[in-house]
Amino acid sequence: MSEFKWYTIIIIAIALGASSTIGALIYAALLKYRNRVQPIGRRVDIFPTFQDPLGTSCPRTQLVFSDGQQNYKYEDLHIVQIQLSHQGDRDFEEFKFGITLSPGDVAVYIEAQSPDRNHQVEQLTPLKLAEPKSEIDFVLRPLNRTDTYSLRLLMITSEVGKDPGEITFSSPQAINFVALPTVTEVVENAARSAAISIGPFSISLGG
Repeated sequence: MSEFKWYTIIIIAIALGASSTIGALIYAALLKYRNRVQPIGRRVDIFPTFQDPLGTSCPRTQLVFSDGQQNYKYEDLHIVQIQLSHQGDRDFEEFKFGITLSPGDVAVYIEAQSPDRNHQVEQLTPLKLAEPKSEIDFVLRPLNRTDTYSLRLLMITSEVGKDPGEITFSSPQAINFVALPTVTEVVENAARSAAISIGPFSISLGG
């Protein structure tokens, strides 16, 4: 009887120890999953510059902007569309991030587009026509799963006719910015997969 009791105690002790170990491993795995770095998709589309309708045969037309006190003339202005999309599984009550333009590039105006009135974009860096900036910080409130925000920038570069350089994204929060396909890439991929049937033949644009 005593021998049976000792075996029983040993078996119970092993079972309890194994259960504790498994429970600790499960808890650690869940904690690691909850605290994993969240992926935030980012897309940057650079649209064609404002073209001079008179071409190169006449003096170059200047675009004139006014802040009500002074006029600002630009010969080459770029429209840049930025899109941020939360692709993770954890909601942020507020999400802080910043963009840094390439050397020589500056933004003169930014327009934010949020999903609805319950989603807000706060621009932390003041931006005026008289004070263009190359480093601009924002706060998104909130950034929930599948949320998408857009920013539209008017940019000038260091040289007329030069395209804007790379835009760098950063954040103090535990996230990882991942590249999303640009509008141009989406259209090109759609064109490559398009096919036209003529009788028994199928003609596609794919490479």
